[in-house]
Formats: sequence, structure tokens, C-alpha cells
Amino acid sequence: MNLRRANLAALFSLALFWIAAAPAAAQSEPDEPLPPLEMSSNPLKLQGLGIELHLPIGSTSKQERMSRNVKANILGKDDAWLLTLSTQTSSNTAMGAEEALQRIMEDLQKMYGVTKIDDPNQPVGTFARPLAPIEPISFDGGTAYRFFLHQPSADADKSDTVRGIALIKLAPGQMLVWDMSAPETNYALAKQAMDVTLAAVRTTANPLDAAQREIALKTGQRLIEGISETRMHDLFESFGEHWYRLYRDTENGEAEIGYRRIKAWAGTRSELGGVDSNAGNETGYLVQIEARTLDENSTGSDRLIYDSKGTYFVSEDFSSESWNLMVVVKQGRKSTTFTEVGAREGFEELMVSTNDPSGRGDTLKLPLKKEGYLPLALSLMLPTLLAETEATGDVAFYTYRSDASAVTFRHDSIRHDTDNPEQWIHRTSVSVDSPQIVKQLENDGSIVREELPGGRFWVPTTVQELTRIWREKRLPMD
Repeated sequence: MNLRRANLAALFSLALFWIAAAPAAAQSEPDEPLPPLEMSSNPLKLQGLGIELHLPIGSTSKQERMSRNVKANILGKDDAWLLTLSTQTSSNTAMGAEEALQRIMEDLQKMYGVTKIDDPNQPVGTFARPLAPIEPISFDGGTAYRFFLHQPSADADKSDTVRGIALIKLAPGQMLVWDMSAPETNYALAKQAMDVTLAAVRTTANPLDAAQREIALKTGQRLIEGISETRMHDLFESFGEHWYRLYRDTENGEAEIGYRRIKAWAGTRSELGGVDSNAGNETGYLVQIEARTLDENSTGSDRLIYDSKGTYFVSEDFSSESWNLMVVVKQGRKSTTFTEVGAREGFEELMVSTNDPSGRGDTLKLPLKKEGYLPLALSLMLPTLLAETEATGDVAFYTYRSDASAVTFRHDSIRHDTDNPEQWIHRTSVSVDSPQIVKQLENDGSIVREELPGGRFWVPTTVQELTRIWREKRLPMD
């Protein structure tokens, strides 16, 4: 992350309050109105966020997802402006977009502020003058808030810039941040592009309407609670250990992308580590997943490798849960580590603490409702649990997702496989707009094949077969 983006993330997280000194007059709009912007007919979809938007024709975009954050870089026609969209989280779940934006604006002005000579802590003004105040911009499904500032250059040989920031609140403690920059001479073009693009945002609808969602949530909860404690214990104890390989079909055969080991058992909370003796004696169910994924856009010594290990616990009555997750990103001899720890007691609040390579941690307090909530350990075992109920139809749950840093709605459907009567087809959408994941299951819920978006497939394997395949293809397993 470059310094400008890092500063913005820090400003969002800290949201320091500072009253700016009286600013200079805002820059006026151009005398002649700009011609209307033509927008692309193909929307940019921010997967997992339930949001899509149309961009000005001539602009280019690149989207990526790293750990828990979604990010998209959009470059205007003729490099007139640069817009970065990113998700940011904060422990202040009550703060709205307008209040957060006000504090960001004040902090940006403080960065260009002037203080008294005899009292450096006393501001008297700022060189970052507002060009457009904080204003609401309505879109299909909500309201965004936006401002623009003039930012003077510290280098006399370089032109001044304009900076536009906009926020959309996605969920408690989660915002979609729009960060636009442009040369001062392109202010009118940048502002027009920002405002028109914000107004073109659309929230995508869930395939289930409100009534169907309630029915699916109640059905899912009834099915899970209908599994007796004795049978639940047996399902986890008998699960054992399973290995899967991830590949993509190509013209040259199957290209390996990754592998994972899944283990489940009945045990105690102490097997997570880092808990006191009293809490550690609590009995329940555990799932552990270890995985390696290879970046498909890099090779050789520059290849990025993602290693992860997560262990998840839920009590026998589902009233408490905890987990720890570690993701290590490797490139050659370099590595960076991300960690996440989650816990709850009862069904009112879920606490999630994270740390990233910068050392800047964050703690989220996410409100919960017992109705429809599915603990992570159970969500990872859902194919097995649904197979146990022998039910068909639609079910839904609310469950935490590390990649979104939020409790989100997921929709699952299970049907008999008409081509293979002894098998089931399990379809999952982990968010309101995510592409479906399709699993082909045996009667006991074991996975025959799992198809991911983009033509990728998980299939069962053994550690011996996996080792042979990866060694033959000279892929890293250490």
C-alpha cells in the first residue's frame, strides 16, 4: 500500500476530530458546463459486496481481493483522474458515512494545516481548501457522501492536485471508500466523473424475496437444531481427515492451483490454544482447515504462495464459539502474516480481532441475532449436516466471513442429482451477489466434486496422490 492509501486507511480507522480553521473560498465551477458523460453498459461488479456500478466510457479498471479487503483501481480517459475503491473496517460500528467523512476531511486539512508559532498544537488555518463541501448523492439502494479538496504540492516544480473522497456504509463498521485524485486543472472532469459514477451505483438484489428469506432462515435453523447432540457428536467424531486438490482445466491438461486438508472432531475449546483453564474445558466441536494456494499470475521465484491455517470451535449448545486464523503470503524468501481471532459468548455480539504486517490491529464488535445465525464451525461442515437431515429445498443462514469482515447472508439449496440418484447437488451463494459454488455430494455429504467460479474444481485426493502430482509438476509443497 502506498503512503497516500496508508494515510487514508489510518484516517478512517482513527477518525480524529479536529475543527478546521476558516477555509479559503471554494474553487468555482467552469463557466461552460461539461458535456454529459457516456457510461459503459457493462457494470463493474464488486463481488461479495452486493454492489455494481457503471463507469465512464474510456476508463479502465482492475479489481483485486487481498485477505479481507476488496479493491478496484479505475483510471479515467487520457489519465485525467485516478479513482481507487476499497473496503475499510472500523471498530466504531455506530458511525455513519457522513460523520466518518467529516472526520476524514478535517484530518486531511490538518495534514496541510498551519499552527501558531508559539503553540504548535493550536491550528490557525489550512492550505487544503475545500472545493466541494460534503454532499449526499443518492443511488439505487442508498446514499453516498462526497467532498473535494485542493491539495498544494510540496514541490514547486509539480502542479497542485485535487482530492475527492466519498463513503458508502455497507454494514456496521464497514465502509466502501472512494478515493479520487487528479491534477488541479482536471478538477471539473474529476468531480463530474465521481458524481456520475456514484449516482450510477446499484445494489444487487438477492434471488430470494423477503418472505422467502424468512422461510429459508427458519428452515435452516430448524434443520440444524433438529440434529441431536449425540448425533452431532458422532458426525464430527466420524468425519476424520479429508484432502482435496484445486485445479483448472486448460488446453494442456489440469493446472494445479492449490490443496487443502480438512479435519473435524469433537473436543474441547482448549485445543484452540490461548484460553484459560475454565473456558478450555468447555466441550464442543472443532474444524481445522490447512490450505495452500498458488497465485496464477506469477511463476518461478516471483510466484506468490498463500498458506493458511484456521481452527474453529463451537460449543455443544452453539451458544459460544471461537477461532483463530493465520494467513502467510510468501514470495521467494519474503513472507507476510495476517491473523484473525474471533469469539463470542451468547448471541448478542461477535468480537473479531485482526493484525496485519503493518502491526496495525483492529477489533470489530458485530451485533448478532440468534435467529438464523450459523457458527463458523458448523458452516464449514454444512454439506455433511444437510445430508444428515435428508432434506431438500432452500435454506439460509447468517454467518461470519473473514474475507468480508462481516456477518453476511448466505443461501444454500440442496436437490437430488437427477443423473445420479444416489447423489445430491448442493448450491451455495456466500453473499447476495456472489456466483454460486456447486458441490456434487455423496449421501453422507462427502464431496465428489466442487465447482468454483472461473472454471476451478476441488476434488478429493490422498496426501500420497497429491504429493506425487505436485512433485511431478515441480510445484512447491514445503
